[in-house]
Amino acid sequence: MNKKRLNIGVITKYVENFYFGSLIKGIHKTLKIENARLFVVNTYMLDKFRLDVKGDTDFFPISSDHIDGWIILTEGVSETYKIKLIQMGKPVVLVAHKPNQYNCTTLIDDGFNSAKQVVEHFLSHGHKRIAYVGCNGVYDMTVRYSGYRKTLEEYGLFDQSLVYDVDDPMPAIGKEVAVKMLERGVDFTAVFAANDYLAFGIIDGLKECNVHVPEDVAVIGYDNNDKSSLFKPSLTSVDQNTYNMGIEAGKAILKNINKKGLEIETILIKSDFIIRESCGCNIIQKKDDIPTKENIEYKRSMIERLQDVMYKNSDFGAKLFSLNIDQIIKLIPEIVDEYTWFCYGLLKDNDSKYGMVIQTIVDKIKNERKDENIECNLESFPPIGLMLDYELHEDDVIWIVPISTEKKDIGAMAYVSKIYVESSLYVYDMHMVLYNLLGVSIDRDLALTDLKEALNNLQRTQEQLIESEKLVSLGSLVAGVAHEINNPIGVGVTATTFMESNTVQLKQLFETNKLTKTDLTKFLEKNSECVKILIMNLQKASNLIKSFKQIAVDNTIDEKRSFNVREYVNDVILSLNSKLKKKNIKVNLECSEGLELICNPGQLSQIITNLVLNSVMHAYDEEESGEITIKFEKNEGNLLIEYKDDGKGMEAEVFEKIFEPFFTTKKGSDGSGLGLNIISNIIKQKFGGSIECESKYKQGTKFVIKLPLASVTG
Repeated sequence: MNKKRLNIGVITKYVENFYFGSLIKGIHKTLKIENARLFVVNTYMLDKFRLDVKGDTDFFPISSDHIDGWIILTEGVSETYKIKLIQMGKPVVLVAHKPNQYNCTTLIDDGFNSAKQVVEHFLSHGHKRIAYVGCNGVYDMTVRYSGYRKTLEEYGLFDQSLVYDVDDPMPAIGKEVAVKMLERGVDFTAVFAANDYLAFGIIDGLKECNVHVPEDVAVIGYDNNDKSSLFKPSLTSVDQNTYNMGIEAGKAILKNINKKGLEIETILIKSDFIIRESCGCNIIQKKDDIPTKENIEYKRSMIERLQDVMYKNSDFGAKLFSLNIDQIIKLIPEIVDEYTWFCYGLLKDNDSKYGMVIQTIVDKIKNERKDENIECNLESFPPIGLMLDYELHEDDVIWIVPISTEKKDIGAMAYVSKIYVESSLYVYDMHMVLYNLLGVSIDRDLALTDLKEALNNLQRTQEQLIESEKLVSLGSLVAGVAHEINNPIGVGVTATTFMESNTVQLKQLFETNKLTKTDLTKFLEKNSECVKILIMNLQKASNLIKSFKQIAVDNTIDEKRSFNVREYVNDVILSLNSKLKKKNIKVNLECSEGLELICNPGQLSQIITNLVLNSVMHAYDEEESGEITIKFEKNEGNLLIEYKDDGKGMEAEVFEKIFEPFFTTKKGSDGSGLGLNIISNIIKQKFGGSIECESKYKQGTKFVIKLPLASVTG
């Protein structure tokens, strides 16, 4: 009976570069021997685009149904994620994590003793001022620092001022640190860099400052990556045997699975101290360091792939930033190449927390592409049943990439391909650029969608606010109507009452036979006078109502019509009399009697109304009299409207903000802070005109409005 083929999952933030590429190669070698399948979950996008920012700090259980045991590489997942994965009960092996904290096996480099060996080597060369540069955010490096510090303390030579903690252990940072150390005048003769990348940068920084290695300062790195032997000077380093560590991690997870129980142990991987030139030793180049035909072929292959990736990145990036999210998703199969099988799925946007819909499946063996909607769960992605209809080759790896951005978790892609031989030769992970481009381009489109929605909401809100401001104007109009009509109606009522009294007296005289010709003549004269007064005031009230009715209609209907400016603006001012009289403000209108316009008079009404109400509210204190002048004239193709009051003007900090929405100096009063902003929008958007303001404190305010004649004459 055939033995069930095991599925081993590796969770890692990076899949290429010297450290992670070597680990994955080592793991894969062990699994091939046992005919186990390797699933590599690349969590770079989950980390890069910060899952916690989206408020989604929970578990992302991708492929968990397929996996028989997990290997988690350093920096692969957060502590919360790690704990939840361990709590699922499947065997877990940690690589380069702090040991004795979890119920599982941990593999770590013996960094403490290796660091001790580095320091003792420096001491054997007579160095006493030995600096350290590392990243305390990486557990391996904290162990190396402990070995460095403990050894120097034993010799009474530890100096905290020589310790440099960096955020990112890469060459550029090492170079910056070296320059800073020299600028500060730090007295040191040797540097222990916690990895080779930092060492390369430190040596380059020292060179730029005319400090020679190893003549002036000795440098030792850690990792012994492929560049170390070729660097000038060649770098003394510690080979922590990452490839062997990967092999041992593979053995440990298989051992845990076969024992059907969780094994708790810490496995130390012994490192080798590789002496070269940078420490000051005069050595003959080792046979292993001499470039071989195989190494040269690796380098050539690496350069060719690098060229392909750079070309692809530039072409792919140009495409991504010109597409919307649906088009970007269709382009996802082009992110990776040289695969035999590929699929990707999108997370559902409903209550199904881990529900997915498979969108596309590409089978390059059969030269088929299927765009389908097949439902599955995140735990069972990728669907094994949809894979190739033959067993995966022993060299095949199933690569899984959760696709996430700062705004949302999109889904995941999976593909089958072999491990690139040169994947462990790069300084940086080559996938990072493409994943960054993908994440940023998706966020760009989501941001554009949000922006369009926000602009539409803003436009709707603006329209609502304009309608609201119109209602405020109509409120003032109603108040004006009530105030202005009150006088003629009141006079009419008085005249009618007087006529009624005269009629009663006439009736009494008639009924008592005391009515004389003289009495009748007086009655007719008085009633005739009352009728004249009544007709005159009723006519006045009727005219006022017609004017106010027209203004009200103009404020609610967006229609053009021809109207006389002087008559119309006088009616608008009349509607505001109740507000003006409270503060004894006089309005002077300077406008030719024959000025006719063809436009929406309601918009002109709103401009005048808002300007007048703004002056009434802000330019004058209670019981303070004043004068407003409104002037209309045609000038060089424009209708020029000059509005000025003799109020208290504005201070500079207020003047700068008058057209900003919701800005008001009368918070808590009737002011919305939208009056002048709406005026500005009407003038610019409806008429294509301009508005300028001049104002100084205690010197009044003037607005100059220019409306193109073409916009107000039909």
